[in-house]
Amino acid sequence: MRAKASFRAVAALLVAVASLLVAGQSMAQEKISAKVAKPMKAAQEALQKKDWDHALAKLAEADGTSGKTAFDQYQINEFKAYIFLQQRKYPEVARLYEENLASGKTPAEQVNDRLKILVQLNTAGKNYPKVITFGDRWIKAGGQDIDTRVLVGQAHYLQKDYKEAIAIMLGAIKSAEQAGKPPIDENWLQLVRSAQTNVGDDEGATKTLEKLVRLYPKPEYWHDLLVSRLNQKSTDRVMLNTYRLTLQVGAMRSADRYLEMAELLLETGLPGEAKSVLEAGIAAKVVDAADKGLADRYKRRLEDARAAAAKDLQALPQAEKDAAKAATGQGDVALGMAYSSFGQYDKAVAALSSGLAKGKVRDPDQTEIMLGIANLKLGKKADAVKAFEQVKDDPQLVDLARLWAIVARSGAA
Repeated sequence: MRAKASFRAVAALLVAVASLLVAGQSMAQEKISAKVAKPMKAAQEALQKKDWDHALAKLAEADGTSGKTAFDQYQINEFKAYIFLQQRKYPEVARLYEENLASGKTPAEQVNDRLKILVQLNTAGKNYPKVITFGDRWIKAGGQDIDTRVLVGQAHYLQKDYKEAIAIMLGAIKSAEQAGKPPIDENWLQLVRSAQTNVGDDEGATKTLEKLVRLYPKPEYWHDLLVSRLNQKSTDRVMLNTYRLTLQVGAMRSADRYLEMAELLLETGLPGEAKSVLEAGIAAKVVDAADKGLADRYKRRLEDARAAAAKDLQALPQAEKDAAKAATGQGDVALGMAYSSFGQYDKAVAALSSGLAKGKVRDPDQTEIMLGIANLKLGKKADAVKAFEQVKDDPQLVDLARLWAIVARSGAA
């Protein structure tokens, strides 16, 4: 992870402070001693004309004056810092501000602002130990600026202090959410997830990944979130629904995955969907023609799916009549699953809804998930979320339904 320094923020803050000097205003009750007053006045006039070289020469003269006071040195440093800022010599500005802060001459009400500026300057200079030194002090003093807290969190991360990075970043994210700011920066979440992984906090990393897919529904995030579920031992029903979700979000990566999903669908009696899945794999070019064994197996399964799908399609009219006569909802559910298998999602919604209304459905959770998927395919996201939220009994399906609801609410749908 790379920390991103806000150079414009640094410049704006420093110019605001330094402009007081250029205008001839004192930052404290003390006054410059008579010994350095003349070269300092000349330096100030040169600053106003943006004659940096002449100003620096006069400041060097003031700096070389014997017997100058601590406050003289403080003001000399302030003027130099302003010039170096204009020249984008951020490490020099940071050195001078650090020296002035250590002098005790910085007014108490300005200390926190100076700490904040030092965080930003040292971030710009990639001096992350210094960022941590001043950033931790700033946070301890009550610093609340979210972007600056992020800089401190990034510095801890870059110094491999992952635990502190997590704490600071999560605090910044929470503050941003409470403030109603725009969606949390993707880089912030990536950093938190990486830090959590480095400290072995798998549960925390998964929660952060879920926030990433919710705010930034990219296939690579979905793949990372779902791959562990696909590798776990689970029932065929759960595995099949996990595959459906993986395919929906564009996270299917291998021919083996497409094949396993198709085989589960064939065993479940949904050849139309199996056919569509295998054809999607071909369109995605996941089959390596050089792997003849895999290519042949893929071809055979596709032929099986097409043949079985043709028979099922012919049987649909009779299934419709049987479902209409049935006293329970199971026939309607089976019909709805078949409609969904062939991509007839409007009819699937009607049949699945009818089955749930009749009652005595063998697997209400599975039915609600299929109803949600069918609504999602039709672009009825609110109805899809409502169906997914009705999944209540099987913990694994409840978890999957929650992820499906994320899809329905996001661009991944």
